[in-house]
Amino acid sequence: MRAMRRISKIWSAARFAIVAAVLFVGLLAPVQAQAASRAEQVLALVNAERKKVGLRPLALSQRCQAQADKRAKEISQRGRFNHKGAFNGLHGFGFMGENIAKGYRSPAAVVRGWMHSKGHRANILSPRFTHLGVGIHGRCWVQTFGGGRPKVVRRVVRRKRR
Repeated sequence: MRAMRRISKIWSAARFAIVAAVLFVGLLAPVQAQAASRAEQVLALVNAERKKVGLRPLALSQRCQAQADKRAKEISQRGRFNHKGAFNGLHGFGFMGENIAKGYRSPAAVVRGWMHSKGHRANILSPRFTHLGVGIHGRCWVQTFGGGRPKVVRRVVRRKRR
């Protein structure tokens, strides 16, 4: 009986130490230090903005990421700084959005720029979006958002009666 109480106290102390360590690291480590790449930094900064207004964080999506990389390269190399063809090849989402920017030097600067633009801010803070991809090519930045289930379009085929 005595040994069980002792084990229980040790286990409680260990749980407290783990929780305290997680909170301590979370409070001390800045957002940018936690992110390994510029794309991950953008994701972390966007999720920090979403958290401020009570929204769930966005998850990194391979589909959105591939589209964002493609668009950033296209904008950088071809000079097409517009949203034309933004979702060519992006499937699997019911809702899609895109933010583009050019000339920013850091993830913090580009996210700050997007947050000061009404349309870009609306995409970042949309509760419809659940996934994000971030493409960076030179100084061209692209965010591709996805969310919701894809709409299923069923084609009704009428059979000829004989």
